[in-house]
Amino acid sequence: MKKRRRQWHLPFQNALQITLEKDEGRYELNPEEEISMTPQEEKEFVAGAFQKLKERGWFFGEEFELSPISEQEITAFEEKHQLTLPSLYKTYLTSFCFPHGSSQICSVVGDEDDDIGVLWLEIDSPRDMSEISRRMEILQEIRDFCELPEGCFQNLIPIGDWGAGWGPLCIDLSQPEDKIDEKDESTWSLVWFDHEEFDWDQQYLGEDGLLHGHKALPDLKTLLELYFYGTLEDEYERQTGTKPTYEWYQDRLRR
Repeated sequence: MKKRRRQWHLPFQNALQITLEKDEGRYELNPEEEISMTPQEEKEFVAGAFQKLKERGWFFGEEFELSPISEQEITAFEEKHQLTLPSLYKTYLTSFCFPHGSSQICSVVGDEDDDIGVLWLEIDSPRDMSEISRRMEILQEIRDFCELPEGCFQNLIPIGDWGAGWGPLCIDLSQPEDKIDEKDESTWSLVWFDHEEFDWDQQYLGEDGLLHGHKALPDLKTLLELYFYGTLEDEYERQTGTKPTYEWYQDRLRR
């Protein structure tokens, strides 16, 4: 898929429902509803996401490692950088690690016109919080090309690369978790910055003195739904007659 600044998200809200297995029954998550997960539900949601990623054929023959990151390390990181990470991201950090650190995965995503297509993603899988600190420092190297005020990066946590090469994907901490609305892109917390743009002071600097990138997805939960659970793959098969599989994604990459 060619790079463009259209937002990619989770369409068909009225039709989709995600169902997760729980020990005591079934945990149903309706994208239409504003649901705040409990810490235990977050753990089950993230664990289910990694399991589903394996079931879809990714990391065949390899095992996910338990994350060595502790809640204490996350607290120290938050205190050092004077910020608060989203609850689900902290659960993601303390759950599992990919076998090879950052990894490229692919899935079906949708845009604001409810068209669906395929987009690659590189997502980080840090083994300690210092890796995130280093990525924050790398992100700020754009200062070498444009004048930016102090503190304008304080709302950004790099978590990967959008389009697996388009530019850094970040969590924008200035977007409150409880205010995110899939239908209102101005509330979305996952943003990306085009690596071909160097005038960040003109392109991304907001009136609040913070950097705000192109909107990518509503939040991390949506990313896990799309890229780990593969939520839109059945809809893609229904529309096109082609079933997305790991081999199919790899074949498209080689074209």
